[in-house]
Amino acid sequence: GMSVNNTVAVFDAVLGKKSEFLRTPKYGIITKNDDWRDKAYNLPFTQTTLLEIFFGVYGVMAVFAAIFSSNPVFVPIIALQTVGFFYIASMSLSHTRFKRDKSSPVHADKREKMARITYKLALAGITGIILFGGYMAISGYNSDIYPLDRIRGHMDGIIGSSDPEMIHSHLVAVQTDMDLILAKLPEGVSDTGEPSKNPVWLFPTDSTNFVRMKNDIDHMIAAIEKIATIPRDNSAYNTGMLVAGERALGLRLNIVDATPYMYVSIANIIFSTMWIAAILGIFAALKHKKDQLGEADKSGI
Repeated sequence: GMSVNNTVAVFDAVLGKKSEFLRTPKYGIITKNDDWRDKAYNLPFTQTTLLEIFFGVYGVMAVFAAIFSSNPVFVPIIALQTVGFFYIASMSLSHTRFKRDKSSPVHADKREKMARITYKLALAGITGIILFGGYMAISGYNSDIYPLDRIRGHMDGIIGSSDPEMIHSHLVAVQTDMDLILAKLPEGVSDTGEPSKNPVWLFPTDSTNFVRMKNDIDHMIAAIEKIATIPRDNSAYNTGMLVAGERALGLRLNIVDATPYMYVSIANIIFSTMWIAAILGIFAALKHKKDQLGEADKSGI
């Protein structure tokens, strides 16, 4: 959790940037009647907290990605770091100037009350945005990326199988997942003038054209059905199985090439930009209120 703060400090030192040393809040509590909530001193709100929240959300998405991609061994490692990021972020928020929400009515003026409301609304907004972003990330992964992971798994099954019936069942499953992906991709035209559905929206190539991949799958299904009728001791059977394995390997490489571009689709870029802008807007509101409270403390109001 402290890695963000330490990394920022290292870069400040390397770049020769002078930064203020922010100690932990100390409120001068001497007697039992002293209340820290009435003390004016708190840590200022910094952009480092935003990075801590960002890496926490990124960790949550990585946990689900590890689960859905059948790599549960990475979950404990990622989850431990994710908890650390969220814990430090929550502590950073709780120690800011806004954590005076339980001040007595005698000491809480209008600005304090507005800051209290802003703080609570900001926390609720950040929590809601994070949860919504996590839901959208999981939903998007399940609909856009997970079918590609399943296709790669089926291709591995085809490459390692010598049974035409098993290969046929893998190809039928691939065909189903391919239809799901094709339904989400925009229609276009390839360089050869043929129909194209390509996740690469800048400089696309035929290797990531899912229409071409779908046609290859259809041809493989027709070919494997013919191979199944040939005796296994026939040379044509062995040749056909080798060709099927090679074509499956080629398609698997095409799927691997296309997968990263599914993450950076135009829709995902727009949503991510809006999501980050919403969080930045909330933090800007918090900073504005913090500046107002600082001016009030200086003026003695």
